[in-house]
Amino acid sequence: MARKIAITGTIGSGKSTVSILLRRRRMLVFDADHYARICLYPDTESGRKILETFGSGILGEDGEIDRARLASVVFADDGKRRQLEAIVHPEVRAGLQRFFQAHESQPLLFAEIPLLYEVGWQDLFDDCIVVACSQKIALQRLLEDRDMSAEEAERRLAAQMPAEEKRRLADYVIENDGSITELDAKVRELLGKLREESRHGA
Repeated sequence: MARKIAITGTIGSGKSTVSILLRRRRMLVFDADHYARICLYPDTESGRKILETFGSGILGEDGEIDRARLASVVFADDGKRRQLEAIVHPEVRAGLQRFFQAHESQPLLFAEIPLLYEVGWQDLFDDCIVVACSQKIALQRLLEDRDMSAEEAERRLAAQMPAEEKRRLADYVIENDGSITELDAKVRELLGKLREESRHGA
């Protein structure tokens, strides 16, 4: 039976980088955001529901749902954000369960779930890793790496549970205020600990 480990943290904390570093070490990592993007295709059931709910104004020139347009709508209105989550989250959760079933013979399985605590999925996992950084660093990354405006970045952070609260709920915390080299060393150390515990049935 696989040990299921969630990776979460606020936007800009470096969750996806941790996932990449784990994959480089041949770990299997489910990506909830990637799966959620699949749900936006207009020819899927969830995509059709999203179009019915939010209208054709969220479509880009290519006829596909434009993620930036959709985000500008839902992150400006909590009610609309909850409507979107009610469509997408059940699809992502079903995909996560299929991932678990397909790889249950693996000793360790990871899943990157940005809103793990917000949606109450922590009980699906044996352990939770929170990737954390200061709000100043998170804002800086959103401005520089994702080309967000300061207003949008602050709105996205405000829509999530504060980093300090996530730290308190975590089984393991990876602090990521430094370089990629420092982060890589922390991932290597934690993975070694998890492998050792898995071997000894902890």
